[in-house]
Order: sequence, then structure tokens, then C-alpha cells
Amino acid sequence: MTKIAEQKLAQAAQYLRQADIDLWLIYASEGSDPAVSLLTGLKTVGRTFFLLTKEGDRYVLCPGIDALESQNSGLFHEVAAYASDPAEQLTALVDRLNPRSIALNYSTEDNLCDGLTTGRYRYLARVLERYADRFCSSEPLLQKIRSSKTSEEVAAVRRAVALTEEIYAEVFAQLRPGLTERQIGQMFVDGMSRRGVVEAASKELTMPIVMKERIAHREPGDAVLQPGDFLIMDFGIDCMGYCSDISRTAYFLKPGETEAPERFRMLFDAAYGAISAAFAAAKPGVKGCEVDAAARSYLTSRGLPEITHATGHQVGRYEHDGGTMFAPQWKRYGAAPLGTVEQDMIFTLEPTILLEEGDFSVLCEEDILITETGAEFLSHRQRELVLVPCSNTEGGQ
Repeated sequence: MTKIAEQKLAQAAQYLRQADIDLWLIYASEGSDPAVSLLTGLKTVGRTFFLLTKEGDRYVLCPGIDALESQNSGLFHEVAAYASDPAEQLTALVDRLNPRSIALNYSTEDNLCDGLTTGRYRYLARVLERYADRFCSSEPLLQKIRSSKTSEEVAAVRRAVALTEEIYAEVFAQLRPGLTERQIGQMFVDGMSRRGVVEAASKELTMPIVMKERIAHREPGDAVLQPGDFLIMDFGIDCMGYCSDISRTAYFLKPGETEAPERFRMLFDAAYGAISAAFAAAKPGVKGCEVDAAARSYLTSRGLPEITHATGHQVGRYEHDGGTMFAPQWKRYGAAPLGTVEQDMIFTLEPTILLEEGDFSVLCEEDILITETGAEFLSHRQRELVLVPCSNTEGGQ
């Protein structure tokens, strides 16, 4: 993780220079600010202040008991410890740097850029009173740092995707009628446990979304899978701090069936085509809403309902990694749909077909990397429905 931290801290200096912000001050403890793990890989315990300058200088002010971790990381040019109240030392350090502008981690739209609590903002405004009119939000530069994946980060997400697909393959081989959603969820847990990884959304060894009905973000329940049912699985892992997010749709064959009903195959083909349309539109320089529109218009052209959520979101340290989204310009998404797609961003593509109860629904979700000229699939695309035989000895894809 040290190599990734070096790369992310180098990005921090680069984006500070581009924004002409002199100093970035991050105040956190006990993992309170996700920017700390993103930039340093360290786990803060006591109240810690990270100060990063646009010249690339890096400072830490922390309790004495925590100083050794920062020193041993080799990431900082100066590590200072305080005994009780850090106010005097913090003020002296900021005075020495004398910044014209100070970025702080607050945001009204992006929770991953809003790591500074209200109380701690007030503390900084009091302790650094003469600098308070120089405070500004770090949101623009923090979003860029989180979004722009380094080579090491891309490799980490690739590993997470590969392990996710391994676990899916194991689950497919075990699917059979008579299992409950919860039993299938446990298969995913067992696969994660064997590999020493955790579920992406919870960051714990918990069940992913497995559902034959009541399509929503929910835990698996006791519903039993029967021939003629469809099953949606939405699953990603956190592997050494980096995530995947992949969804798959399966059909449980009825006696005598060798393929899914024509209606279901049509819906799957439409979802596949919407992903292809979004993938073709995803390239550096376009707006997130333009990629969303490609998938959205494709589905409506097939006579299907409009997607009820975003076509895609970023993936990285978190399953939902903030910043630019492939989303419509709806109020709930704020400015994210207007963000520019850039090289080295990683997104999902998930244009869901969600229909009324009694009909089929489809969710295929892929992970893609934005390249210099377009995009690359990180996951192997689901090209057809996963078919589960009536009496399954081997699940198939």
C-alpha cells in the first residue's frame, strides 16, 4: 500500500498546484475521514492533522503514541507529536507555511469529500481564526484524486474483479431449485471467507444482494427458488482496500425447458445492448450524463421503461466511489452527471430493466476502465442468462 500512497500523495500535490491551493489540511481520528486511507493507507487513532502543500511537502501532527506509524511509513517530511492540546503546535506550523488558501474536507454533495465534522470545522475556525477566511472546500481536488486511478490501483481493482468472478463461478455451480435466497447468499460468504476478502458494500463478511422478488437494495431473505423463477445477484468484494461491483441474472429452468422464455431472452438482450451502447459512449471528454443517455435511450427505443437509477458509478476504494456518475441530470445526483469522464477512471455499467411483479427483471453489471481513447471491460461480460437446470448437478452459464 505504500507505493499506492506515494502515488496518491503525488497526485495531491499535482492537483493542489492546478487549483492554486497552497495547503490541504486534513483533520481526522479513528478512521473518521475516508480521505486518510485513500491518500496514506494509515489508520488514524488519536486526533491527527495531515498538512499537504502544493510544493509536495507533507507534514503530520499527531499524539505521541501514534507518531511512530507515520514516521515508519516514510511518506512524510516532518512528523511532530503533541502531548495534550495540539492547538499551539498546529497554529505554529500553519504560520510557518503561511498559506493564502487552505483546503478542508467539507462538501454538500459528495459524502466521500465530507470527512470533516461540523465540530472539528469549528475547532479549526477557532484555532486558526486568522486563516478562517482562507478556507475552501477540497471537493474538486479530492474527487479528482479519488477518481483518477494509478497503475497500482487499477491492478488492485483487477484482482478484486478476478476474485469476484471466481466466487460467482462457484455459486453458479451450486445453484439448484429449492435453495433460499439466504442459502445462496451464504455461498458467497463461504467463497469470500476462503479467499480472505470481504463484501464491498459493508466492508465485512456479509451476504450480498440475492433476490428472486422485491427487487431492491436488501439482504437475502427466505424466499425459495423454484423452476421458472429468475434470480438477481449483486455482488462485489473488497480485496486489500479496493473493490469490485458485478451483478448477474439467472433463470431456473422448468421441466422440459432448455432455454429461458422468449420474453426473458428479449429483456436480457435489451440489457446487453444498453450496456454496449453505454460502453461505446464512455470515453475521455464526455459528460457522465451523455453515457447515461446512451443506455437510457437504447432501452426506451426498445419500448422498455426508463432506468430508475444511474447507469453507472465509480468503483475504487469504495463500491460507490463518488465523483462523476453515468447518471441523468436529476436533482438527487447533484453535479455528478455533469462531471467529465477521464482516463483512468473505473465505472460500473448497470442499466437495469426493472418491471412489474409477474414479469422478469434483468440486472447485468460490469466494471470498466476508461482508457486513452475509450473503455476496457475489466469484468468478463455476461453474454447470456445463467441457466439453472431443474435437477442441478452442475450449474451452467
